[in-house]
Amino acid sequence: MGIGDANIPMKYEDLTLGGHMSTAGGVWNASTRAKEFGFKTFQIFSKNQMQWKARPIPDGEAKKFREEVSGAKQSKLMAHASYLLNLGSAKSELRDKSRDGLFEELRRCDLLAIENLVLHPGSASGTTEKAAIAGIASGISEGLSRTSNASVLIETAAGQGSAVGANFESLAEILDGIGDKGRTGICFDTCHVYASGYDIKDPGHYAETMDRFKSIVGLDRLRAFHLNDTKKGLGSRVDRHEQIGKGMIGIDGILNLLTDERLGGTPFVLETPLGEEGYRMDLEEIKKGLNGDPN
Repeated sequence: MGIGDANIPMKYEDLTLGGHMSTAGGVWNASTRAKEFGFKTFQIFSKNQMQWKARPIPDGEAKKFREEVSGAKQSKLMAHASYLLNLGSAKSELRDKSRDGLFEELRRCDLLAIENLVLHPGSASGTTEKAAIAGIASGISEGLSRTSNASVLIETAAGQGSAVGANFESLAEILDGIGDKGRTGICFDTCHVYASGYDIKDPGHYAETMDRFKSIVGLDRLRAFHLNDTKKGLGSRVDRHEQIGKGMIGIDGILNLLTDERLGGTPFVLETPLGEEGYRMDLEEIKKGLNGDPN
């Protein structure tokens, strides 16, 4: 579901909020933990994000996960792909491992009935950005052709080093190169977008940023948000998440997104530094902001 497909999220209860949840004790526990926060959606790692190998998910565990999610009426779920993947690498061995890794991540999403896999587009180290973008698009196309259901959401990058995806033009180019348009989209990370130089804090500049995204990428391709404040300033190109309302974007900047009528029904998933220990604080900031409470 894209922008404009649901009600205007002007009230807290109308928002599709979630958080990145631990799978400790069993993958199904992520749903239970999410329910404790009242989350309508959530994100997990379906495997260790810093290892290539993955423990198989037994059918019984996958079934229990699906049952827990269904019982909690949670939807628009996301898994975050391994940080090791770099489909655009100049090194053929890493590129091939990344393609196999993406297939495994998508296969696990299908097994768990998770709708979306969030993928860092990768780095152009050792090659040109154009070549990296072509490799990323080709790798995603292959992964989608080998699986059935889950979509790949390319995450906006903060712009550190040779990272690809820090501007809307490069994101659009990746999407344009993928064969299966129906199973692709963008995950808009608020910290990363602000760090890469797009102002979402000032209301006027926020409007300009979203208009630019609309014209270059298309609002229909915006499928999810990572909702984070940031420790660093606009255009810093430094990826440092902060709790909601405690950083350089501030609650007013976050509210620009949460009260944008075009984003109705789009999932907003918290990825703040304290994780589950800080989510209640994040949610309280959001509630106060929506209620117009200056304190």
